[in-house]
Amino acid sequence: EKNDELKYRKHLFTKALEVLNEREKEIIKLRKLKDIPLKLEELSKKYKISRERVRQIEEKAIEKIKKEILNLT
Repeated sequence: EKNDELKYRKHLFTKALEVLNEREKEIIKLRKLKDIPLKLEELSKKYKISRERVRQIEEKAIEKIKKEILNLT
């Protein structure tokens, strides 16, 4: 039963990620899904934007994910 719940949650999260654009997906993956997450500074250099802009993109992406999960359930 726990395994089924985990599979369901993983499916929901994977489907929710589909609403993000490529940059949002990559920022979420690098900031939240890695064992050692990248820092805002590292991503700001990669994308040539400010740390604050990276943080804003991350925050907006998280909100999109939450909204999509609610729509899927």
